[in-house]
Amino acid sequence: MAELHYWGGCTFRARYPKDIENHIDLLKMLGYEVKVLNDEGCCGYPLILAGEGEAAKKVAELTAKKLHGAEQLVTECPGCYRVFKDEYPKMGFQTPEVHHLSQILSKHLEGIGNFAKENVSYHDPCDLGRLGGDYESPRKVLRNFANIVEPIATKGQANCCGAGGLMLIVAPELSIRIAETKIENDFEPIGTEKLITACPSCLFNLSVAASRRESSGKSIQVMDLASYVYGRLKKDG
Repeated sequence: MAELHYWGGCTFRARYPKDIENHIDLLKMLGYEVKVLNDEGCCGYPLILAGEGEAAKKVAELTAKKLHGAEQLVTECPGCYRVFKDEYPKMGFQTPEVHHLSQILSKHLEGIGNFAKENVSYHDPCDLGRLGGDYESPRKVLRNFANIVEPIATKGQANCCGAGGLMLIVAPELSIRIAETKIENDFEPIGTEKLITACPSCLFNLSVAASRRESSGKSIQVMDLASYVYGRLKKDG
């Protein structure tokens, strides 16, 4: 049985603990032995975004020590994923081999079964897509369960959900309004009813924005990628 260390990340832990449970249960369902840190902490990404390089380095040093001995690390937070993969080595810290959860799932779920295909749309998180270079892994996962209806602006042309770069913390109302504009321009014109994303910050912003847009008669359900997959496997697998 292969061993994976799972990293939830601050946003999933604070806002979506049930999704963390789903992620871990899904990995176990696929045959992994999942290890979880009891005192996970923060990867340091917000400090990097805020320009607090020295503070970020201290957090990175502490986190790297916690992860010492782990061979493979998986997270569904694209920000954490990219920081571990790209920023920690720049700061001189060694990390385990890092995977976004969609990358693990894409290797295991291809051709997994004959699932009824529903129409869904997918939003590319900035840190996984434009900054991380991976547009295909989440789509490869979704194609096992759904027909993907691409938004008006997609992949490299996709706009941020509004939560990136500390915007949700610094200017929360503007951040949500950006997400509302994205839903209005990119998803409502194509008739999206179910919207999947693979980032907790995108999940939050798009969920709030979709709720606000319901007053215009549009109803869009926003879901976490791995939780969507876990639900389909439990229901139809």
